[in-house]
Amino acid sequence: MLTLLYRSDAVSLLPFSALADICMQSSLNNRNLGVTGFLMEHEGTFLQVLEGETETVDGLFARISRDARHRNLSALARWERPGRSFGFWAMNFGPLDDPSFWQGDFACLRDGEAFRRKSSDAETALALLCHAYVFASKVAVSDPVIGGFVMGYPSASPRTPPQNTPSAKPAAPWRPAIIHERSSR
Repeated sequence: MLTLLYRSDAVSLLPFSALADICMQSSLNNRNLGVTGFLMEHEGTFLQVLEGETETVDGLFARISRDARHRNLSALARWERPGRSFGFWAMNFGPLDDPSFWQGDFACLRDGEAFRRKSSDAETALALLCHAYVFASKVAVSDPVIGGFVMGYPSASPRTPPQNTPSAKPAAPWRPAIIHERSSR
């Protein structure tokens, strides 16, 4: 199972509705491909993790690389391991407008420029994605409306990741030793 971590910058800021549309379409596409992942955006900077079979993830990343809505795309890390670390969703993105997200170690990254600069570091990017993933998972589990919106329906696909049930709380993603990509796309 390949996990790919990348970052990019939006060509122009997207409204929440456009981000939600991208996420919903990606979720449908990813379910069909057997890909899971998580996306976060803060003031025009995107961080994303994708997981699935190597050939599938590489093909998806190649398609993402050609998307004209972003620039400065950089694969920060990739690693192989059995199983998924971000398997709770086919795709979702984190609710970063909640002030409690930006507490503790992440307080200094609330500023958009600091986030943009420091998210180029693979370990920082992965820590942010793990934090956002757990944060969003808690929100989805605790709020049935949000949970239904982001989790989809159990019958969506035989490859659908585990669905939201009161007992299906995701664990924090496994954080690997980072293997840095040498090339940038």
